[in-house]
Amino acid sequence: DLFSPDCFPCWAFDFAPKEQFRGVYYGFPMMPENPGFKLALHWPDELCDPDTIDRSCRQADERDLRDAIEQYFPDARGPLLAMRTCLYTNSPDGHFIVGRHPDATLHNRVTIGCGFSGHGFKFVSVMGQVLAELAVDGQSTLPVGFLGLDRFTDSSPQ
Repeated sequence: DLFSPDCFPCWAFDFAPKEQFRGVYYGFPMMPENPGFKLALHWPDELCDPDTIDRSCRQADERDLRDAIEQYFPDARGPLLAMRTCLYTNSPDGHFIVGRHPDATLHNRVTIGCGFSGHGFKFVSVMGQVLAELAVDGQSTLPVGFLGLDRFTDSSPQ
């Protein structure tokens, strides 16, 4: 009952201390379609080829999750009901790539929005506004310059 939707929210924590926990842990209350306390770790890990990746779950992965449960949600301890590997793309700095095509003189009708896999759904409303403004007006009223593709070039301003 402690972890039902009526009592427990969706949540996300950037846990500390860093030497013990890494990344952002997040989860959901117990839902009818997912009977169990859900805990996940958003942590860009290893580079892989999606056609050949080993999708098996490792004991070390379960241990990372159980350590977080033990520390922060001890009442959620229980048997493992399911465990899955999540595969998604990340830019080198972990942020989205949003902006106009770098060669706007040739491609002035191209707006770029990518890198939303994994956690982009949380930003759909604001990114929808940004991408619409970029497509229609050529610029956004929101401060998204730091998400531009040019940040990955040698000539980008630091």
